Amino acid sequence: MHNNHPGTAAVSTLRVIAFGFVATFISSFGQTFFVGLFSEQFGSAANIGGTTVSLLYGIATLASGSLLFWLGGAMDRISLRLAAAASLILLIAGCLFAAGIETGAMLLAAFFLLRLGGQGLLTQLAVVAAARNGGGRRGATIAWATMGVILGEAILPATVIALLGLLYWRNLWLTVAALLLAVVTPALLILQRGIVWREPANRSAVPGGSQSAAPLQRRTLLSDRRFWAGAAIMLTPPFMATGFLFEQSTIAHAMNWNAGMIGAAFTVFAGFRAFGTWFYGRTADRFGTILMTRIHLSPMALAFASLALPLGPASIWVAFAGIGFTNGANSVLSGALWADMFGTAAVGTVRGVFGAAMVLASALAPVAVAAAMSAGLSAAGLGLVFGVYAFVVPILAGPFLYRRRSLAQPVAAGSD
Repeated sequence: MHNNHPGTAAVSTLRVIAFGFVATFISSFGQTFFVGLFSEQFGSAANIGGTTVSLLYGIATLASGSLLFWLGGAMDRISLRLAAAASLILLIAGCLFAAGIETGAMLLAAFFLLRLGGQGLLTQLAVVAAARNGGGRRGATIAWATMGVILGEAILPATVIALLGLLYWRNLWLTVAALLLAVVTPALLILQRGIVWREPANRSAVPGGSQSAAPLQRRTLLSDRRFWAGAAIMLTPPFMATGFLFEQSTIAHAMNWNAGMIGAAFTVFAGFRAFGTWFYGRTADRFGTILMTRIHLSPMALAFASLALPLGPASIWVAFAGIGFTNGANSVLSGALWADMFGTAAVGTVRGVFGAAMVLASALAPVAVAAAMSAGLSAAGLGLVFGVYAFVVPILAGPFLYRRRSLAQPVAAGSD
């Protein structure tokens, strides 16, 4: 499966990165930052209010995340070609439903297909393929493969806003569907050739030193304290960042941040997220994913704690930079950590379960933050709570990430 010839290995890595980059870039069409650009048009077309649009989006997100719990492992049992084709079909169908919305039911179907095919499965395929084929540079491979969605965040919102002045919004969704079908589908199906996807279940080790024993069952995973320790740390950034960004207007008002500052701060956010992705892709390979997982929440902890400090307008830059940096790190570690802890053969199953938990955390975050602030919690108080939690949870959960050693069951070389 793996050729040790240097030139072949380099080409294989570039192919994996290209596949992941394209997959994560087009996952943008199912990401909140893209879909949210059309919320007003969706509501008008379905003759429903903005609150109902948000409710339908939340329902679709939870439904797609719950299905990912099962699909994460199921995707491992089919070829990468079929998995990529199925994910693209769902995403294209979601674009077509979005273009033809007339009722709330059609909007719900569009949201579900876009979230499952784009944000869910295409991201899953990119990270799992990079984790299984990265070898000793797994972190760096995942980092470059997931840069696609960062590029999407950087260019697609402005592009859509400009195109909406030229194209009817329904035609824009039809254009996206046509490009996915005519350009992206052939490209991904070509790029997936030669990428290792399914591995023999009885392999004792895989490239990069990860252990791959018997196929991991979800019930076994859910009874493993290492998974829950990792999840406690890895779910912190999506929960906190989603809650913070959803309530950004309320927080901005409390912190005296003006609209112009927020727009510029998002550029800082994207830049530091890209830097965090690149930096942790390199350091995770050098120092190990467990160690880097235990320290990667520190920038976010400082960012939120800064809301309680007398920094004045500078607090917005500290907050957005730290949150962006940790989110970039998290995008790398959420693939590399599971591969190192449970083996590359099991990473699809683990990512599926974790992905479902991440969707649930992201869905609950806006509700929790809004409820806390409505009850009287200040922006500074929220920052302190989040900052302390992000600092403490790795200290408490970190020791449980390591495999328990037993004299009766020696640990294979290269395992944690």
